[in-house]
Amino acid sequence: MHKLFTFLLAFSLFQVSKCQDSIRPQTRDTSWKTSGFFGINGTKTSLSNWQGGGQNNTAVNGILNFNATYKRDAFEEWTNKLDAQYGILKPGQAKYRKNIDQLFALSKYELLAFKKYWFYTMQADYRTQFAPGYKYAGDTVQGRATSDFNSPGYIQLALGLSYKPVDYFSITVAPAAGKITLVNRQYLADEGAYGVEPAKVDDNGNVTARGKKVRYEFGGRVIVKFKKDIFKNVNLDSYLDLFSNYTNNPGNIDVIFNNLLTMKINKYFTGSVICQMLYDDDIIVKRDVNGDGLYNDKNEIDGPRLQAITTVGIGFGYKF
Repeated sequence: MHKLFTFLLAFSLFQVSKCQDSIRPQTRDTSWKTSGFFGINGTKTSLSNWQGGGQNNTAVNGILNFNATYKRDAFEEWTNKLDAQYGILKPGQAKYRKNIDQLFALSKYELLAFKKYWFYTMQADYRTQFAPGYKYAGDTVQGRATSDFNSPGYIQLALGLSYKPVDYFSITVAPAAGKITLVNRQYLADEGAYGVEPAKVDDNGNVTARGKKVRYEFGGRVIVKFKKDIFKNVNLDSYLDLFSNYTNNPGNIDVIFNNLLTMKINKYFTGSVICQMLYDDDIIVKRDVNGDGLYNDKNEIDGPRLQAITTVGIGFGYKF
């Protein structure tokens, strides 16, 4: 499978070079434009004889959204994007734990194909997290980390056509696309977490071959992007990514749907709403039904499920 990725990358670079030479304009109107948002949101709740119930807690979340776009007339565009989010929560007297964690980077190159709205497109993106993630029973960590930096990590490539009728909206159809899943923690790879090939064991339960840390997939992608001020001082950045594996259950579509809504309150304070949804048919979701921190009962392993997280915050924010 890795040979398909090598061919896809080489073919993409060849086509881009060929098209660029054939339609290169005489003018040299080039420019870089950058924009972004940085925010820190914090909450502190303290209770004393509060009859309504509740728990003391402290939470801090940080958001960084950065975009850099190079544009040469209406012929060529190179877009780079970085999204980073991390937050910690301290419930009661327990230790701090993370409540949001994401790192996403994207680079997209587009070259005019025909008319003025269609572009040859090559995109590469990378998605992972910063720190280990754990399951908890009350305030106690249960077992080893269930995730970590590059456990999982996803590298995706796409080659196709983009339709861009306006600056704030685009849809990319990529019939040639690749997806690489990384699982660096060996015990997670041995379990077959996140869709990699699990370890092989003999009849006595002894490991005869370690689980694979890398999985390659080849398929097609559809990517929809929207970024615009929908009201005064209110911006919506939305990203929908659909991937189908041609060789393994192509009807089971992997879905990534990220939304960031930022609202400027005044010069120094902003509000933000982050909503993320994820569905991957290769990710088996386990639920600790009896609360013992273990998943020995087969009834506690459900299979693939929709994953969702929403974070609302008000705090310091700087839009640039």
